[in-house]
Amino acid sequence: MITSNFGQISDYKNELKCICDIAKKLRGLRGNTDLHWWEPAEWAVKYSHMKGAPALALTITLSPTGCSWAKNGGCTMCGEYEGSVKSGVPDYIHIAQFAKAIAELSHKYKPSWLRINQEGNYANAGETQKYAQTTILRLATQIKGIQRVTIESRPGFLTEKTLKEYADIFYGSGVELEIGMGFEAANDVVRNICVNKGESIDDFKRALQSMDKYGVLSLAYVLLKPPFLSEKEAIEESVNSIRTATEIGFKRISLEPMSIHKYTVVDALARLNLYQVPWLWSVIDVIMQCKDISELGIGGIGYYPRPFHLSRNHCDCNSRCDAQIWEALKDFGKNRDFSVFDALDFGCKAKWEDACKLKLPSLKQRIQEQLDKIDVNNYQSVVDDEPMSEPPQSSILIAGGAQISHVSKGSK
Repeated sequence: MITSNFGQISDYKNELKCICDIAKKLRGLRGNTDLHWWEPAEWAVKYSHMKGAPALALTITLSPTGCSWAKNGGCTMCGEYEGSVKSGVPDYIHIAQFAKAIAELSHKYKPSWLRINQEGNYANAGETQKYAQTTILRLATQIKGIQRVTIESRPGFLTEKTLKEYADIFYGSGVELEIGMGFEAANDVVRNICVNKGESIDDFKRALQSMDKYGVLSLAYVLLKPPFLSEKEAIEESVNSIRTATEIGFKRISLEPMSIHKYTVVDALARLNLYQVPWLWSVIDVIMQCKDISELGIGGIGYYPRPFHLSRNHCDCNSRCDAQIWEALKDFGKNRDFSVFDALDFGCKAKWEDACKLKLPSLKQRIQEQLDKIDVNNYQSVVDDEPMSEPPQSSILIAGGAQISHVSKGSK
């Protein structure tokens, strides 16, 4: 596939500085999240696809302490810092939250897949203390019926020492350890300017090499429609990124259709009508172009705090097409049956095709013009009392927690 030529990262020094400055200011507007030791920040149960069959997955989100990358601005789309306990969380509280969720949920739903989110870097002792990391993983290997445990981290924290320590915990347990990384995009400019990921392809390759050495499975999150890209460019970049992630050694891929979170660069752009989430037709298009990638799943919903807006079709179908497509995506995520998309036929598909033909100025010009229109001082007045959107009812079987409702607006 031929992807757009956006030039080199060095061509965007001024734009990157502006993106970092805006992102940091936006994150600074949000108060601290209160800490409840007796429950995780959030949890959810849903069906996924594992080892060629449907699998019930339990996701437990521990109270986040703020991604180290986000503290200096971070990724343009990530709203997870908003729900962080920025003063830190003691190791015993993370352990208690995990134990409480397991005690209440694992026997009711009998999951075979356990996902432990910290909405940052599980492997960073500055975010999840080392004793909590290892204790929680040891407990996870003892849960009846669990076949796989998934955690998340930036590649820089996945050192040989850490991976060996994790591998020793899982050795002989019969449980797989998988670590997800935000690969986001294969193109350097898209990944490190549009998304501001701050990581090179070589960073991921080094982590993957070490993970293979210690028998740890790897998961790449690939973003669909980073800011500043057209719909067509976004589709092309996602397809290319899925293929590149597979080529460099990721064992599994999760396509993440963009959702909008408060206090982010993406949200600031969306409020100025300079960004809109990808069409659901784009999600299907990427999936169908990657039918040969056997370990491809769909994400983009299970975030904490909950997204403000989710991927949808920009049409006049009164949400009828969105509901049916989300239902098809849910079925695909569970059974990986491509035929679920065959019956989807809505008139808005032609409008999406027209959107994919839209011609835009150069990427550099787009970024400059759009950033110039963001006024951080006027941002906070439009977000304080607006509710988060609920995930599609068909996508998650049951969910709870959501400590985001407990935010101290006055503290920073």
